[in-house]
Amino acid sequence: MKAVGIIPARFHSTRLPGKPLIKIGNKPLIQHVYENASRSRTLTDLIVATDDERIFAVVSKFGGKAVLTPANLPSGTDRCAAVARNLAAQIIANIQGDEPFLDPQLIDEAVDLLSANPEFQVVTAARDNIRQEELHNPAVVKVLINNKGEAIYFSRQNIPYVRAAEFLTKHPALVHLGLYIYRKAYLLKFVQMQPSKLEQLEQLEQLRMLENGDRLQVLVTDRYSFGIDTSEDVQHAEKMLAKQVL
Repeated sequence: MKAVGIIPARFHSTRLPGKPLIKIGNKPLIQHVYENASRSRTLTDLIVATDDERIFAVVSKFGGKAVLTPANLPSGTDRCAAVARNLAAQIIANIQGDEPFLDPQLIDEAVDLLSANPEFQVVTAARDNIRQEELHNPAVVKVLINNKGEAIYFSRQNIPYVRAAEFLTKHPALVHLGLYIYRKAYLLKFVQMQPSKLEQLEQLEQLRMLENGDRLQVLVTDRYSFGIDTSEDVQHAEKMLAKQVL
């Protein structure tokens, strides 16, 4: 099946305005994300979906492919769907535009997992071995999974509440990573669903899937990745880039 990667990127960000164009090293963030994702073996094409001509121009300048989407779309997933509608692809990889260190092999593993399991409609990824500081950081999205590897719940809070600590050998929360692999038909269906109650409370649109009774398969990894949300994240990324250590 043909898989296409789409990187949604918007200029306006509450905490970091113009985030996709912020320089990390000598390249803008969006270029790091694009070049990293382009190393995937399973993606036949890679497109930046943006509502801003400045981002479009920068992507075009470094040789990437970009598509302008309507400015009034509410989310990056909606931008992905707007581009996906016109693509002859069965699988759409939604790659977050603020995770420059996402391992392209993880993209491949997620695409392969979806391709090999026709009952799956969506695959996402999460990192094992959560750190104590991540548990209490609302910018780090936590996910719990069941014995089948399906998401039970996503939250910005420290979940679950550990009442009986003597039974805790390893914390069950995983760090959610910025990657979704959709069957195209499900992606187009998803963006037609009304925003759900828990989604609006947590500001996490993946909860819409769970509230509608849909399954979300989670690929667990030990690979480190993080999103750029603050100036401190930019500094951390600069250090990682300089050391070439993920």
